[in-house]
Amino acid sequence: APHAGTITSHDWWAYQLVTGAGGMVVFDPDPQVLYRQHGQNRIGANSAARASLARLAMLLAGRFRDWNAGNLAALEGASHWLTPDARATLAEFQAARSGHLVERLAALHRAGLYRQTARGTLALWLAALLGRL
Repeated sequence: APHAGTITSHDWWAYQLVTGAGGMVVFDPDPQVLYRQHGQNRIGANSAARASLARLAMLLAGRFRDWNAGNLAALEGASHWLTPDARATLAEFQAARSGHLVERLAALHRAGLYRQTARGTLALWLAALLGRL
């Protein structure tokens, strides 16, 4: 998509765009596609303790912040397709990435964002707490 620019995960951006434009996404808990993991994957499975530690190190180093910046730029480029509610959520997420600690956490709370797992949601809040969102 010409609006995407440089983003880390095209499938994640497509999910955000479809849902942000009012489309429906059905989550199937049973994998239907075999996804090949290899050493060149930018983002891989996060099931093992070692992978979780590697992701925590990336979070602390600011890599997720950089990836979020690219993703936000791509969503802003396609914001004309987003619903008013999705644009408001996007603005709250942007606010959660800057400002003082209390402002960041309040914006993340207002955005109502969460991840698929409790551990993922905890990492989201940790990133906001540390200014690495």
